Amino acid sequence: MTMPQPLLTTAPPAWKVLNEGSSAEPLVLAVDFAVSGRPESTFADLGRLLAPSVPLWETRQPELERARTFDGEDFVSYWVRGVRDTGRPVRAVLGYCVGGLYAARVAQLLAAEQDEAPTVVLFDPEPPHQAGMVADFRAAVARLCSVLSPEESALAGQAAVEAAQQSAGLAALGAALTEVFTGITGAAFARAELPAELAGELSGAYEAFVAYIAAAAVFDPAVSWEDATALTTPAADPHARYAGRLIPVDAAHEDILRSPATADVLTGLLTRSRPQS
Repeated sequence: MTMPQPLLTTAPPAWKVLNEGSSAEPLVLAVDFAVSGRPESTFADLGRLLAPSVPLWETRQPELERARTFDGEDFVSYWVRGVRDTGRPVRAVLGYCVGGLYAARVAQLLAAEQDEAPTVVLFDPEPPHQAGMVADFRAAVARLCSVLSPEESALAGQAAVEAAQQSAGLAALGAALTEVFTGITGAAFARAELPAELAGELSGAYEAFVAYIAAAAVFDPAVSWEDATALTTPAADPHARYAGRLIPVDAAHEDILRSPATADVLTGLLTRSRPQS
């Protein structure tokens, strides 16, 4: 007789443990591209507001060489394989911003392998689009204000606008924005006599972020979010309306994942999705 495999309590490389939680509890997964120092709240902030027993894992990004070739389904497969290997059931899959598209697909694949489908909870979800990618580029450039002159920042912003006008599709726009960002970062760091390796790390992180954003375009929110619950701030993207259920949260967009109000709503949703013994 084949003996059942023991459940793994440690996260695979594709996932980062935010809350260890109880090994007896089903996992709660979170999809986001979290980077240190970003002004927007993260799932690490939200995890600190949840009950200690809730095991919360967050996506890690694949190596850049792989991310360059990934489409949306490749990203999802990378994350789902890691969860399957643990043998642990999943109670819910959470997604922030563009991560909401990945979250819904992750939940769909995992649902075929367990008795109850994971609950899908989105936080200010939105699909990728040109305006958002340009805004993200401007934000990345703004974080280089200590090494860029105002003129250089303005020229970079104009280059981003031109790239959006000339690029056919989000993948092409991402490649164009990455080229601009890499060029201005390298020149600025060289002028400031800062390590070229640091400039390369920043450019690589930006390229990985762009790959993650652009690849999500393969998923249609009108289809993906039919069974999802979306927690939305007043600044939520109009596409959030595709979620099957909308719950307004009295918080600013940048604070949605560190708001006690958000944590309270999520706790209620997780409680209702708790398997019955």
